Parts: sequence; structure tokens; C-alpha cells
Amino acid sequence: MIQERHASPVRPAHCSVTEPAAGHVTYRAVLQDRDLRALLASDGLSTLGDQVARIAVALLVLERSGSALAASATYALSYLTWMLAGPLLSGLSDRYPRRALMVVCDLLRAGLVALLAIPDLSLWWVFGLLTLVGILAPPSEAARSALLADLLTDERYVVANALSNIVSQAGQVGGFLLGGALVVAIEVEGALLVDAVTFLISAVVLRLLVAEQPFERIRTAGGGALGEAAGGVRLVMGDRRLRSLLCWGLLTACAVIATEGLAVSVADEGGGGPFLAGVLTAAVPIGFLLGSALLLRVAPERRERLFPWLVLSSCLPLVVTAFVTNLYALLVLWVLAGLGNALQLVANSAFVQAVPTHLRGRAFGFAGASLFAIQGVVLLIAGGLAELVGPRVAIALVALGAAVLVPVVSGSTRSGTVAQVGRDRVE
Repeated sequence: MIQERHASPVRPAHCSVTEPAAGHVTYRAVLQDRDLRALLASDGLSTLGDQVARIAVALLVLERSGSALAASATYALSYLTWMLAGPLLSGLSDRYPRRALMVVCDLLRAGLVALLAIPDLSLWWVFGLLTLVGILAPPSEAARSALLADLLTDERYVVANALSNIVSQAGQVGGFLLGGALVVAIEVEGALLVDAVTFLISAVVLRLLVAEQPFERIRTAGGGALGEAAGGVRLVMGDRRLRSLLCWGLLTACAVIATEGLAVSVADEGGGGPFLAGVLTAAVPIGFLLGSALLLRVAPERRERLFPWLVLSSCLPLVVTAFVTNLYALLVLWVLAGLGNALQLVANSAFVQAVPTHLRGRAFGFAGASLFAIQGVVLLIAGGLAELVGPRVAIALVALGAAVLVPVVSGSTRSGTVAQVGRDRVE
């Protein structure tokens, strides 16, 4: 059972953004907070390095094994480790100081990635090290999400979360481009060492420029990590509002994820090269960034009412994808689909704010694992459909399936959109 209990966060004197602001909150206003700037810089570095490593390791495995399946398995590991480690380890951010946990995770990942750069390393060691690197991601991301909500509240948090998403998306796009260039310039081992350095710099930035925030440490009756994971499931699934926000986030993710998995195939089918494949892959994230800027201009109390229409606005351009062969027209359609995906920004912000601060890690772990699991399943389904009907039609069928589910999710969660988490002690 969950009972209401609130902790009073204390901000250090140098942090200028402390109270919720009335009216429109700008990016410039929240960026006055030094802690936030440092947290964004750390996130950008880590994300950039992650994407560099993903390309470098995939190329390394492909070169060593000659197997496209083995190379693609390096990507699949990120989903698998999140599905397993997300619920089990995200709760660490409720038990230990969040900034310190992030620093430790960054330092450990720096060392593990550096080991990947050892020449002629056995592929068994490569996959083993990758697994360890992946396992460290959930507790670090849970701590980052919780710390951001500790730093800023209300509309300031929503705007700061939008900035965090912008940094993350830019880091992903930039990392993919930089990764390929680094492999050409300094080979795979050099690119991996660059990734290790980004984690080291991130740790230094966090340690020196981000103040540790007080939080109410959860006391558990027992059960360890499994007990905390089960507590996260009960917390989210037992509350209508959290369940509603999670369902909408999962649905919009399902609607657009097939574009990421099939962009290369669509570009190849349309006669485009690697560059156009990369641009198509970035189309939905670009739309997300544009949609986020537009959605933040909507009054906060109206945003969640737009959820069904935002999902449908993502699905419709992707359904049309089945009938369009021109790659540049597809690029426009996918950017339009990304606009509706900005729902993720509102759902994520509301979800984190609705969870008591000392339980955010375990709730984040369950939500993150659910997101990665369902995205992985949809990618497999989309890949199977692409073998049968082609990649464009597969993307359209996935989007159509998501659109059909909109009234189902809307009906089952309508009461949850106005409920509030009123109990927060797991017994």
C-alpha cells in the first residue's frame, strides 16, 4: 500500500532556479541554473560517446566475425540489458546519493570501454564487456532523471526535461556521424578510447559542477533488488495516473519505432545511399524536437488532453508511407510523425513529477524496462513484416496497429489522466 509522504528538498545557495515560475517558462530561464547546465553537459557527453561506441563496436564485431547477425547483436544487447537491469538496478538511485551514483557509473563505464579497445580481444570478452557497460546504464539514467526532478519543479522541470531531450537527441545524431568519422580517422580502437574519455569528462563535470541534492532514502523491509523491482511494478500499475502516462508513452513509442529499425532498408529500396539512410533515421527525432517546442507553448493543463490526437498525428503520416516511394517525401512524412511523438516529453515529465522523490528510481526502472521491451518486440514484428510485404508497408502496418489502439488506451486510462499519486510508501 502507498501512503503520502513528502520530503522538503534543499537547494544550495548558488542554484538560482528554485521556485516554480508562473506563466511561460523559457529555455533561457532554466539554463540560469548552473547545476542544470552541468547535468546537460554530462548527459550530452555520455550520449555522444555511447553512439560512437555503438558504431565502433558493431564495425569491430563485423570485421572480426564476418557476421551481420553478430554485429546487430551488439545493438540488441542494449535492449536486453535494460529489460533485465532496469527493474533490478534503477532502485539504487533511491538508496544512494544520485550524483555520486552517476559518477561511479561513468567511471566504471570509462574503464570497461577502454578495455574494449585492447587489440585482438576475443569476441566473448567484447560481448561480456558490452553487457557490463549496458548494465550500468539503468541506474545512471534513473539517477539522472530523479536528480533533474530534484533540481527543478513544475513547469521549469518540463522545460528542463525538454532541453534534456534535445541534448540527448543531438548527442545521438552527432554520435552516429562522429563515430563513423572517427573509425575512418583513428580506427575502431581509437574511437573506443574517445568514448572512454567522454565518460571520464562526464564524471568530472558531475563531481565538480553538480551539487548533490538531499533526498529521502527509502527503507525496505527486505527482498533486495527483486523486492525493489516488484515494488516498482506495484507502484506504477497500482496507480491509475502513472499507468495512464506509461500506456500513452508506450503507444507512441510503438507507433514510430519501426522507422528506426527499417530506415536503412527503406533507403536501399528507394535507391538512396548511406547518407540518406542516416537522414531518414534522424527524421522522427527531428520531428520530436520541433514538436516539443510547439507543445511547450500549449497551456500545461491542456497538454494531456491532446494525447490521443498526438498519437494519431504520428500514425497517419506513417500509414501514408506505404504509398510513397520518393525518399524526400518520406523524410517530410517522418518528420511530421515525429511531431506527435513529442507526447513522450509531457508523459515523461508528468510521470516523474507524479512519483514521490524517494521512489523515482524503481518507478523509472519499471517504465524504462517496459519501454525497451515493447520497442524490441515491435522491431522484431516490423522486421518480420518487412520480409513479407516490404519495409514501407511494414512501417505503415505498425502505425495502423497503434492507431487502432488509441481508443482502447483512451477508454481504459481516461480516469487515470486526472488522478494523482496520493500514496508513496511501499509496505
